[in-house]
Amino acid sequence: MNRSGFFAIVLMGSMLLSCNPQPKQTEISLIPKPVEMEEVSGGFKIRSGTPILYSDQSLAEIAGIASKIWTDYLGFELRPTFTEGSLEGGSIMFFLNADIDEELGEEGYLLEINPNGIKINANKPAGILYGVQTLYQVLSTMPDGKLPGLNIKDYPRFRHRGMHLDVARHFHPIEFIYKVIDQLAMHKLNVFHWHLTDDQGWRLEIKQYPKLTEVGAWRVDMSHLHWDARPVVNDPENSTYGGFYTQEEVRALVAYAAERNVAVIPEIEMPAHAMAALAAYPEFSCTGGNVGVATGGVWPITHIFCAGNDGTFEFLENVLTEVMDLFPSSYIHIGGDEADKSNWKVCPKCQARIREEGLANEEELQSYFIHRVEEFLNAHGRRIIGWDEILEGGLAPNATVMSWRGVAGGIEAAKMGHDVIMSPGSPLYFDHYQGDPDIEPTAFGGNNTLKKVYTYEPIPVELNEEEAKHILGAQANHWGEFMPVSSHVEYMAFPRLSALAEVVWSQKEYRDWGDFSRRMQAQYARYEKQGLNYSMSAFQVKAVPEVNLEHKSLMIGLESEVFEPEIRYTLDGSEPDANSTVYKEPFEIKETTTVQAAVFIDGKSSAQIMKRDYLLHKAFAGTISAEYPNSPNYDGQGEYTLVNGITGTRSYVDGNWKGYRGVDLVATLDLGAPTSVHLISVDALHTSGSWIFLPQWVSFEVSTDGEVFELLERVENETDINLAERFVEVYSTQKPADNVRFVRVTVKNQGVCPPGHSGEGQPSWLFVSEIIVE
Repeated sequence: MNRSGFFAIVLMGSMLLSCNPQPKQTEISLIPKPVEMEEVSGGFKIRSGTPILYSDQSLAEIAGIASKIWTDYLGFELRPTFTEGSLEGGSIMFFLNADIDEELGEEGYLLEINPNGIKINANKPAGILYGVQTLYQVLSTMPDGKLPGLNIKDYPRFRHRGMHLDVARHFHPIEFIYKVIDQLAMHKLNVFHWHLTDDQGWRLEIKQYPKLTEVGAWRVDMSHLHWDARPVVNDPENSTYGGFYTQEEVRALVAYAAERNVAVIPEIEMPAHAMAALAAYPEFSCTGGNVGVATGGVWPITHIFCAGNDGTFEFLENVLTEVMDLFPSSYIHIGGDEADKSNWKVCPKCQARIREEGLANEEELQSYFIHRVEEFLNAHGRRIIGWDEILEGGLAPNATVMSWRGVAGGIEAAKMGHDVIMSPGSPLYFDHYQGDPDIEPTAFGGNNTLKKVYTYEPIPVELNEEEAKHILGAQANHWGEFMPVSSHVEYMAFPRLSALAEVVWSQKEYRDWGDFSRRMQAQYARYEKQGLNYSMSAFQVKAVPEVNLEHKSLMIGLESEVFEPEIRYTLDGSEPDANSTVYKEPFEIKETTTVQAAVFIDGKSSAQIMKRDYLLHKAFAGTISAEYPNSPNYDGQGEYTLVNGITGTRSYVDGNWKGYRGVDLVATLDLGAPTSVHLISVDALHTSGSWIFLPQWVSFEVSTDGEVFELLERVENETDINLAERFVEVYSTQKPADNVRFVRVTVKNQGVCPPGHSGEGQPSWLFVSEIIVE
């Protein structure tokens, strides 16, 4: 069944709930959840002649927005009307408080629905806007504009509630950016972090430096290759992929966003992630060479702005002057991350700068660079945000830190008295997988599920009450390596953006996963109405297998993130249907079995089908020893990982892989009694971007006594270890042997990362999930 049909069922279910004259609170599904919601008697029906009245001209745009978005569910537009007189009953009324309500702050609101009409009041227009968005959600679950009696008080927990979008690695048209802004407003998110420049493209028109878009906005199209397999080339004649935003487009977009209480924060990367800029103006690099606009992944990032060249700072100040003219945001994001300082170490100008400024090393030179840019922006009334690397070498005095490498940078900055925006890779990098890597589109890695996002708490426990005040909020980051088209951005953003919205808006003590998951049913229906390409990954079934040593069997549990799921499963290799067994409790399997499962709603499959092969082979749950220990960070499911009948996916963090850094796997398996074998196999993961490589070779040996082993076969690896794709390779021997009690499998680690790799010469990883003996 297609997604549209599936969620038509969800929508019908939501609307059926609203037929009672006195609706229960559980029927009104609002995301993010408001601070207070009280149901009262009576209600109000919006008719085509119902006016939207407002008594302050600052609310005119919001009244127009309300009329437009409510049409989705009313089927007609309402007439916004300015009035200088008293606000009338029988209408929808917007007004600003004459006396400030401190509890509501600048973005809070009160929403009242009763037989006399609908009233939204707030201290500021932003609050009115969010009341409008709440009423939009109420309308979505109530047919024909007939609304229940409600009193809602609502205001946000954090002031920075954001979404980041990288348009440098893959360009997205301006029309899509408008769509993003609309969604941020609906989710009560108030910051759009626009990542406009990087090695792979410069996307903003700068009048004084036209080559930034004439040259830097375009690259050779290598889309036929994996992102990390694309070479660095300098071929302007054949640079056909790209695009940029004109200043007129940006001004209009920023104004549109402001009307929806969304601040647009531009990011201009420095000193690294600047290859596109340096392809246009190579004189601002240390080498003066032009290596071109990067076509894909680059690591390490050595071609960066020269910190010893005063011309570099003149260039950046001129660029930032035009940026400030376009973006009124109090913040400008200047990047500051992942700068490899190899060129600085050999650059005469950079070394002279270090001596002249009395700096200790290149890390302090980066701090000097950031300080100097900050002083320029501060002088123009702006503040900088930088990724947490700006802590290295000394933090600029007024800088705000965006903590992405976990939470440690945020904790350090907050304890120093600096403001912090939390965006840790786990769970707020939305370029990471959100479901089963075997059925999800290619993503950067990791696994940030909807539930993982929802259960995130932005304020680390390590901070005291005063330090915690420096946590401004959090945001989701959408890096573009594997989001080539706008519909893919939607897939990665939704529904996880709903989870983040509740994390940063709703009060911590009111958050409840089960309640949120239930309310998401109505949110999915809204997404369907809006034509979003949202993900249904939360409807996937996850198997939770557990080895039963006594029975030499597997107990299989099934779970899903969806609210109170009905899971149906099969064990015969067929896809589950409405007649398949309903999962109620863990079940036992005692032989090799293929388990398939899916979530069903009203007899219809979500089509997110889980398929897992469990291989109960001769070595299953047997004794196993290894000559070298695996890394404690990558221990799979513990002692029996390599003989538990479970093979890993393409994700090294799926909990099924054992990882060995720089050492081989030499595993000896005790089959318990002599037996005949006709197949021995072992798998290995390849993810070169994470320094995980296929082995050099694999050997298979057998023994009767565990002392003297006979070599059955040594299998050489014939797959190129420089491939950028993520995949699993299986190595096996089918040479038969009798009277076998022990099996020894040696998987030879590459030892070090190969020449030309970003980790060249560093210890390489070997990942193995299962050794099979038949």
